[in-house]
Amino acid sequence: MPTTLKKVPTSLAYPENISILLVSPNRADLPALRGILHHVQWDLSLVETVAEAERHVRRNAPSVVVCERDLPDGSWKNVLECVNGCSNSPPVLVVSRAADEALWAEVLNFGGYDVLLKPFDKAEVVRVVGMAWRHWRNHASHLASRSTAVLSQTA
Repeated sequence: MPTTLKKVPTSLAYPENISILLVSPNRADLPALRGILHHVQWDLSLVETVAEAERHVRRNAPSVVVCERDLPDGSWKNVLECVNGCSNSPPVLVVSRAADEALWAEVLNFGGYDVLLKPFDKAEVVRVVGMAWRHWRNHASHLASRSTAVLSQTA
């Protein structure tokens, strides 16, 4: 059975407060991702440029960023730079119609989390976004436990 026809599990153990920032000039990506992620009811926001993404990340601290490879005022690398300035930077997933091994290697080498191919595959989106969120949550837990240890040492 083709991957796009496989049933996506509906009983995933994710909290409903996961916030995903979609950075894409293609407004059709938002309903496509909402349709895929509707069963987990994650909060999905759309911005279209690097500048909007930077403002959104500073104000809202998303758990995961899904970013189109090419943007009107830059690229995924610019978005990655702005999220890397956050205390608990969200993982960045890069979206492209022309994903190949070179793009995937570049994304990983620059510190991105993974690449999602368009058109979106339901099972792949749920799997990769879920793994990115787990990575972010584990990193946040690690930061919290480190700061607690530092505070207890200074007291």
